[in-house]
Amino acid sequence: MRALSAPLLLLATACGGTGEARRSGGASNDLLIVGYDREPDTMNRYATHILEDIESCVVEGLVTNDEQMRIIPVLAAEIPTVDNGGVVLRPDGGMDVTWKLRPGVRWHDGVPHTSADVKFTVDAINKGDWKPESVDGFDRIRAVDTPDSLTAVVHYKEVYAPYQLQFVRGTLPKHLLAGRDLNTAHDYNRAPLGTGPYRVKTWKTGEYILLERVPEYWRGSEQPKIRQILFRFLTNTTTRINLLKSGEVHMVALVPWDKVRELTPLPGLRLNRVVGNGYEHVTLNQRHFPPFADMRVRQALAHAIDRDLLVKTLLDGQVEVVHGPIQPLSPAYEPNVTRYAFDTSAANHLLDEAGWVRGPDGIRTKGGTRLAFTLITQGGFAIRENVAQSLQQAFRPIGVDLQLRLLDGTSISSVWFQGDFDAMLHWWQMGADPELTLFFARDRMPPAGRNINYLDDTALTSLLYQSDRTASVPERHALLREAQRRIAALAPEIVLYNTAKVDAVPAALKGFTGNPTNAGPFWNVHQWEIAPP
Repeated sequence: MRALSAPLLLLATACGGTGEARRSGGASNDLLIVGYDREPDTMNRYATHILEDIESCVVEGLVTNDEQMRIIPVLAAEIPTVDNGGVVLRPDGGMDVTWKLRPGVRWHDGVPHTSADVKFTVDAINKGDWKPESVDGFDRIRAVDTPDSLTAVVHYKEVYAPYQLQFVRGTLPKHLLAGRDLNTAHDYNRAPLGTGPYRVKTWKTGEYILLERVPEYWRGSEQPKIRQILFRFLTNTTTRINLLKSGEVHMVALVPWDKVRELTPLPGLRLNRVVGNGYEHVTLNQRHFPPFADMRVRQALAHAIDRDLLVKTLLDGQVEVVHGPIQPLSPAYEPNVTRYAFDTSAANHLLDEAGWVRGPDGIRTKGGTRLAFTLITQGGFAIRENVAQSLQQAFRPIGVDLQLRLLDGTSISSVWFQGDFDAMLHWWQMGADPELTLFFARDRMPPAGRNINYLDDTALTSLLYQSDRTASVPERHALLREAQRRIAALAPEIVLYNTAKVDAVPAALKGFTGNPTNAGPFWNVHQWEIAPP
């Protein structure tokens, strides 16, 4: 802690005066301080329920998504396709995908990264005694062959169209973890062995994670340029932004939209904007709150919200109203879906039709059950808190009682995974591949996936699996468009607006591009450099 305290103390005391003066003496290639909105639950990329920004600096995938939503190789030498012979569609309906690994890549302890690590990762996930964040795709794999140290042949039981992102979270080091219980491998889960440009130096619970550069990074000893990155856990939005303005924090990823105007004129700071491939929505947990199982109730709630007003006021026009999980950035986007215009009369009519009758206090009841539920969202995130309060006010006129429960960013992740909530205001940040099976198929409820609406719709599930099993991209996109239309009609969740991404970075930071996908803004951290003044 003594070594860390010195730069923080200097930053806080030596850079007095205005925010501009403090920032000018702040970020350097010795230390970049990031104000981060939550503490990771684990550094294991396969087990975390939180965006993997910090983890991805340490553990690299075979591939990643770049700033244009292209899937590009990292630890893989190339992306396998039918055209280059890397993908073979078998007569039995299955598929073989051959991953050629990049030569010369070593784990941080010097051991070569090989195809044995790919096979070990698949076997560890499919063994069943360890529950990663999602098994989707892995449970479609029959076996992995390793004909040589740089070749892994993945045999799928069926065609799996999103195969290119199968190993976006990387691989597990066989030589370190073989024979161990991954649930209790705390040394790895706190400080994973990776191949990335950084490794964990210190994790002080409740305060920060300090990453330090790897001296012999496989891309070349000249990378990365920035020697240390400190992630300070600052759950409160106002605190995060104030520390950014004072110079005690150099960078804030995902600036809250209501703070953009406040930060725009500040010298020494650059606001990097990209349209996000994600969406803010209210998950309606049909298992935990049975009234949500009635489609009319879900549709009524969707009609009760004035999304345009939310965007214009609370969100300062920084985002756009959207109507489904696949965003306009994707070639699979379907614009012609059911849209739930703000219409209190329509909402009341649907609830009347569903048999919900207003009680003396104005709240509807049916069979002795009040139409009253609790919405959880991230505390300290001012926009989410304000939007949640607006939803509370919007539902009251249609006879719905909404109570709010605020949780810190780390706790809320485990709660959604366990399904222990009625409704949740949050976002999904999506990858470049427009897969929806993970989020809406009936057999993809946790821990098999992210269907935390607990939607059980046979027709939709069939469509989604057809899309996964279709090798033709145009045919797959057509199936996904049909799936989007069905999702909108069912209204399993209340879709609000897209997740435009604004990252506040030092003006002197070179190489930063941002990223619209769930790869996150740290996807190319090895290329970052603070330019000299």
